[in-house]
Amino acid sequence: MRRLIFRSGVTLLVSALFGSVLVFALLRMLGGDVALLLLGDEAVPGAVEALQSELGLNRPAYVQYLDWLAGLATGDLGTSYGLGYDIFDQIRSRIVPTLFLAVGTMIISVPLALLLGTYAAIHVRERRSVFVDVGAQLGLAVPAFWAGLLLVLLFAVKLGWFPATGWVPPTEDLVGFFRSMALPVTALVLGRTAVMTRYARSSMIEVMGEDYIVCARSRGRTLRGAALRHGLRNASIPLVTVGILQFGSLMVGAVVIENVFAIPGMGRLLVTGVAGREVIVVQSLVFVFLLIILTLNFILDIVYGFLDPRILDKPVRS
Repeated sequence: MRRLIFRSGVTLLVSALFGSVLVFALLRMLGGDVALLLLGDEAVPGAVEALQSELGLNRPAYVQYLDWLAGLATGDLGTSYGLGYDIFDQIRSRIVPTLFLAVGTMIISVPLALLLGTYAAIHVRERRSVFVDVGAQLGLAVPAFWAGLLLVLLFAVKLGWFPATGWVPPTEDLVGFFRSMALPVTALVLGRTAVMTRYARSSMIEVMGEDYIVCARSRGRTLRGAALRHGLRNASIPLVTVGILQFGSLMVGAVVIENVFAIPGMGRLLVTGVAGREVIVVQSLVFVFLLIILTLNFILDIVYGFLDPRILDKPVRS
């Protein structure tokens, strides 16, 4: 296990380093003068050069990268060029709504997908499983932002049950928090549940053909009893992979939903940063998203080591 942790940790660090270089280089390749954008097209050259010097934009690219990298290591991500806010403080406050959005979606989606997938697998030869398959297909076909707009029109505008936009921290008003999270989480749950239901269904169908299921049924257990008693745990293992990857995609892909519902999360901060040509804000946010994905992959490797100890004993083949 120590070897697995060390190997996965080194992979994470090396990937993060190369990712930081790639993010920095790609954003610099987009071009554009931040100082000129802030001052306007009518700014005199002397003022532009002075602002470039003040912001450190006239330094060599490798010096800017090393300073930014040192800031990442110490938690000092710099200051927004246009609005002057501390980037680290903004990310720290904005990550909370995004985390609640992602965690809330997964808490609902994983058990629901496992339940629906198991039901469809047990009744795979019956008509009732078609309803689960059709529902999963519809969930995959409907974009989250479109589902969000429909939910707003029905439950916020027409029925008035939930607020259409906004975010209420749970420390201020717990009921208001759940009401503000209900529609965006539901919009995300539809697609994530559809994806994981298909994985759960396929995994359960495969598990139900194993010898221990056949043996359980020969001892008098029903198909449903054998599946729930002996197959559910093994069938849920692939959902670990899918669930962790889906959680990462939620953290990164919450941009659209956060803008539909005006939630002040990391995705909304990224959109405003792009709109304002805040290069330093965008590159820091993109790197944080990259680091989240790499960390989730690291966790996935460790979880696999616990779930399947054979991984630790497999020799590396050249």
